[in-house]
Amino acid sequence: MSKTPQWIGVDVSQQTLDVYIRPLGKAIQIPNSPTQIAQLVESWQNERIERVVVEATGKLERELVIQLQEAEFPVSVINPRQGRDFAKATGRLAKTDAIDAQTLAYYGEALKPPVLASSSAETRQLQELTSRRRQLIEMQTAEKNRCRRARGKALVDIEAHLDYLRGRLEQLNAEIEELTQNCAEWSSKVELLKTMPGIGQAIATTLVSDLPELGQLSAKKIARLVGVAPLNFDSGKYKGQRRIQGGRAPVRAILYMGAVVAMRHNPAIKVFYERLVKKGKPKKLALTACLRKLLVMLNAMVRDHRPWQYSESPAARP
Repeated sequence: MSKTPQWIGVDVSQQTLDVYIRPLGKAIQIPNSPTQIAQLVESWQNERIERVVVEATGKLERELVIQLQEAEFPVSVINPRQGRDFAKATGRLAKTDAIDAQTLAYYGEALKPPVLASSSAETRQLQELTSRRRQLIEMQTAEKNRCRRARGKALVDIEAHLDYLRGRLEQLNAEIEELTQNCAEWSSKVELLKTMPGIGQAIATTLVSDLPELGQLSAKKIARLVGVAPLNFDSGKYKGQRRIQGGRAPVRAILYMGAVVAMRHNPAIKVFYERLVKKGKPKKLALTACLRKLLVMLNAMVRDHRPWQYSESPAARP
């Protein structure tokens, strides 16, 4: 047993977990399996763990994060780019799994990244279903593109697969809707979000599952979290072009579709887009600005528990 504050970095791969404990300097490697993870977490029960830092690695870290949260350990999941940039900044140019674990432990102690909010089994189930829906939509889009160039038996096979995907999407949407209806908080938030023109069932449920911080952060913070806040690239007299970077790509992607619809059917977004284009802004930039405005308005609606309303007065808009 040690009462020394400990910062733990875990490098995750498909087969193994490389663990480094700072400042004890202890490094271990275990198989990436539920049983081995449970034993590892159990061995930390009487330790003073300040933070466990892991990188997002395509859901390979999922079992570790769930077991750590269930044991009430503070967990931070960071973008791999952040870990690599930190390694370079500290002079660690070599890269191995063991070195990456050390870097993550050092990152946790030096920067104290935000702790990942705990999620219930129902929340994780909703996230898995919405993630699966995205995968099916991507497959559907790919098959539709192939359909334009296919002929003969290949075309027949693609059309049959498209019919199957449409059926699976209908079933999956029904499962997602049933799950959200069983939770009063989720159901009310979904119905509130859908009052905004351009926001349908799919976008609303994705926001509920993948952006639980909606309504809890300021406009600037929620924009940075999703990755739609323009970042400065200036140095001395040089003024670089503002651009967006990072954030939650799945949320940003589905909000993009919402912004495209809102440009036609949401008067607030439509007026905003047309004003930017008239000022000479590129259409892509104007659409990105609409996406950010849409997110900020949705954030205000959830924060205030207020359905969408449009006013001609800019001061009265969300």
